[in-house]
Amino acid sequence: MASVARVSGPITWLAVILAVAQVVAPVVPFSGIGASPDESTTDLLITPAGWTFSIWSLIYLLSLVVALAVVWKGSTGTADPRRLLIDLEIAFAGAAVWILVSAAEWTWITPIVLTVMAVVLLDAARIAARPADDAAPGWLRVLTRVLVGIYAAWATAAVFQNWAAAIGADLADPQSLGWQLTVLILCALFGLAVTAVVGSVLVAYPLTLVWAFLGILATAQGETTAVVGVAIGTIVALVVTTGVVFVVRRRGGAVLASG
Repeated sequence: MASVARVSGPITWLAVILAVAQVVAPVVPFSGIGASPDESTTDLLITPAGWTFSIWSLIYLLSLVVALAVVWKGSTGTADPRRLLIDLEIAFAGAAVWILVSAAEWTWITPIVLTVMAVVLLDAARIAARPADDAAPGWLRVLTRVLVGIYAAWATAAVFQNWAAAIGADLADPQSLGWQLTVLILCALFGLAVTAVVGSVLVAYPLTLVWAFLGILATAQGETTAVVGVAIGTIVALVVTTGVVFVVRRRGGAVLASG
């Protein structure tokens, strides 16, 4: 496709500032001011193992690198750089706000913040999965797609987990399996639907969901057979769906090229 308009000026530097803000925000709870994220959320039967949350370190690093690259190159590697950048900025700001409201233990605000983040990140995924900006360097397109894929997938898993934690804190029994299994299945179906749409380009999206469900599997193994079954089934379905959409996309591209 043809090259698109560049992005420059305050909007690009705002992305850097907000990327830094989401990195700095965890200092608040970890310095003893308020509750840490694991203390402020309800422990559920479908909560991923603690090691899965290390993915935030990768998200923070990629956010900073992409934000600085946008300042340098004036592009996001996509056909709609301004909108994608605004989506990312809202997500960066949301991540910082989420940490603060989590520290304040505002149970029902945290899932609302994550819902906003998930919406804008899925919009960013839609943009990143479209034909890229030919004038942008290839490495920038790859970086953007990796960041958006990981961040959107983690937000997908996190938004369902946060709503479940809020429900478990105030409305339902956190040790009751039925309603939590329903939430987990809804998360799986939603993630599979998004994978079917963008997974052939944003491979990081299904891979990150696999990571999240591996964490759920690790927690449930030997404890809750139904959760183990759903987690394994979802992982298999994600791998199969990604493979199918990748093959379909390649065949479609080959047909267009030969035509």
